Amino acid sequence: MKLGDVSPQPLLNSFAQNRDRAVQQTAALFPWVAQLELAGPTVLVTHQVVITALSEIFPGNGEIVVVRREPGGRLAVAGRLATA
Repeated sequence: MKLGDVSPQPLLNSFAQNRDRAVQQTAALFPWVAQLELAGPTVLVTHQVVITALSEIFPGNGEIVVVRREPGGRLAVAGRLATA
């Protein structure tokens, strides 16, 4: 896809096996997303529980959820793409 450098972000790791991390991890994700430089396409690869926590969308297996960052760091769902 040639979108640029790839770097791991532990905040995108699943917390499905450790729900005690959900609130703290989600709270830390919003400011991290708010500071991202979005001059070009930005692709975050994560898990259903993280997507649901950030967007209130329950994605299907492999589904792509497209969001846009709004003022204040809120994420608004712009679209959904099935991959199967």
